[in-house]
Formats: sequence, C-alpha cells, structure tokens
Amino acid sequence: MKKIILLSISFLLVTACSGQIFKDDLSKKLTKIQKQSNLPGFAIAVVSQDSVLFSEGFGLADRAKKTPYTTQTIQPIASVSKTFIGLALMKSIELGYFTLETNINEVLPFKVINPNFPNENIKIKHLATHTSSLIENIDRYQKTYQLEKKPTVALKDFVKDYYATDGKYYKTENFSTAKIGSKYEYSNIASALMAYIIEYKSGMLFSEFTNKYIFEPLKMQNTNWFYNEKLSDKYATLYMVNEPEIELENLLLNKDKSLKTYSNIVYPDGSLKTSVADLTLYLQAMIKGFNGKENTIITSNSYKTLFEAQFNETTMPTDMDKREPIRAIFWSYTKSGNLRHTGSDAGVFAFISFNPKTGLGRIMTMNTALEGRENSKAVENFKKIIAVLDEFDH
Repeated sequence: MKKIILLSISFLLVTACSGQIFKDDLSKKLTKIQKQSNLPGFAIAVVSQDSVLFSEGFGLADRAKKTPYTTQTIQPIASVSKTFIGLALMKSIELGYFTLETNINEVLPFKVINPNFPNENIKIKHLATHTSSLIENIDRYQKTYQLEKKPTVALKDFVKDYYATDGKYYKTENFSTAKIGSKYEYSNIASALMAYIIEYKSGMLFSEFTNKYIFEPLKMQNTNWFYNEKLSDKYATLYMVNEPEIELENLLLNKDKSLKTYSNIVYPDGSLKTSVADLTLYLQAMIKGFNGKENTIITSNSYKTLFEAQFNETTMPTDMDKREPIRAIFWSYTKSGNLRHTGSDAGVFAFISFNPKTGLGRIMTMNTALEGRENSKAVENFKKIIAVLDEFDH
C-alpha cells in the first residue's frame, strides 16, 4: 500500500512538473512572438471551469511609459461585449420582462417596423441571432464614436432616432430587404437595441443592470462600460499598427500611432472595458453554466437556452458566416464546435471561446487591431499565437 501511495504521489509530482514545464515553454514562445512582432501588447488565459491553466501578459500596455501588459491590464473588448448582452437577455427573461418569442414592439416605447415588411414582427430572438432585418448604416454607425470618455448622447435617444419613423437618423436603408428571420446580417446597432429593451423594461440603465446582475456577482471589479478615472493607471493605451483604412481611424490617430480616448453612443455593442483576469471569472462561469454547474447569474435552464443552437437545417438563415455557421444567443459555434465571440475595433482585438467537449476555454485581449491596410504582419503574428495555443490544448 505504501508503494502504491508513493507511486501515486510521484505521478502527481511528475504531472505537475510536466505541466509547469509546458507552461514555461508556452510563455517563452509567446514572449518570442511578441518581441519579433509589431504587436504592442496582449494577454492570454487558458482555463477550465475550476482552474486557470495559463494566464500571462506580454509586451507593453503603454509604449511611451514602458508599462508592461499584464492580465490586470484593462482595455475595451469590442464585440466580445455582445456576449454580456446575451447573458443580460437571459436574466431579463427570468425576471419576466419578455421571452425570445416576444414581438419587440410589445416591449418598446416606440415602434420599430421594417418598411419592406410592415406586417411582420421582429422578435427578441431575431435581435439575439442577427436575423432581425435591422441593419447597419455604416456612415451613421461610424458617427456614434465620440472623442469622449463617456458618450454624450443617451442610448435610448440614438436607437429611437435611428429606428422610429420620426427619428432624425431614420432611413429605409436601416432595414434589410430580406424577410425577417431569413438572413444573417450582423448588426451592432440592432444589438444595442436589444440592450436598450433590457434597459427600458428594467427601469435602469443597461450599464447599471449588468453591474448589478453580472459584474458584481462574478466579482469583476475592474470591468466597466465607461472610462473609470479610479482605474486609469490600469488602462492600456490603444495603438494602430497597420495603415488606417477608414476615416474614423484617421480621426483617432495620434502622431505616435497611439489612439485618442474614445467612446461609443451604442456602447453595449462593443465598449466593455475589462481585463483578462476579470474575463477569466466570466468565462469560467460560462463553462460551468454550459455544464449545468453554475446558477449565480441565471438558472441551468437559462444557460441551456443561452448556448443552444437557434436554427436547424430547415430554419437556417442565408448568408451565415462560414467560420461560425451556427448561432446561439449572441454566441456562435465554430465549424469545429467551439463556442466563441471575437471582437475588433479601433486599436482593439479580443476573443473568448471554449470547447464544450474538453471544457477548455481561451481568452485574449490585445491593444491593437488586426484590421487595416498592409496588415499582413499583424495577422501573421496572430496566427503564430493561435498555433502555439493549439499546442497547449493538445
């Protein structure tokens, strides 16, 4: 018996040492990639529902100050923010505000009607799966960005002006000519409308709702929708390493390739500011929720709906993203079966994902965008990072 116990202890020690060696090797490889790249800084985490298997920052959060980029560094996560709309949506259903089948005009203080299909209903589930026929007017959307630390226009005012027939931004071009529910058309503004519906029905700002029902319960203490002066020393400076592609990027750009501080009126679609450390708490809760082992935020049944494929072969919309062919509630399934969401904005890239089979999740935040003209070097270095992470999984 003593031999068996000693062998067991030896096995555990060897396994632990092997794991540490592999993590050290992973750290060295990622450090090398960052140093040879044009990427300012990033942080990575690999987690299970109960453990943090790897978590480390690389490069710089601020080049001028030589501030290291760590897992505590805060930056926007762009469209990864939408997964929080999904979680807030499920909480709202539990609170009795609406269901996935609810006509949005039953819960809005103004009417939203696609003029191409005036007699058809846009439902909550359509907003959650980007099949609502409410689409982006790109010129108007770019004007929702402001050189402010906090938006100066209320979310409720903008979405009303954009969708209501008497609104100052209303255009027929804000609506698709495809039948409601029939076509996948990714929309930031429609996602923000979903957040506003939660705001209106709850009687509190969407930022307050998520703080009460998500951030505080998960102890995400460094997570905010708007710039928080108290945490200013933790914020990453955002950079443009590629050549600007749109006018917005030129407006934000400083001479040293850093970006001016900005905010967005439709902030729920992509303005959440957080750290890899806080996202770790979030992703672990999501993995537990998927496995029926978490009910701090919502019930097991609600988690099941959150991650449930919303279409089958006969109801599949057209133009689904081939990289993410199946939609859940503001999450998507990749072709390999992973649940994920990516995010990209001016000076920002982020992703969050987990494998339902292995239970392993990944997080990345980076203080530059991969998009832009002449972006081959940034993209190539990102691919190298993913290749190294794939080694870790195997």
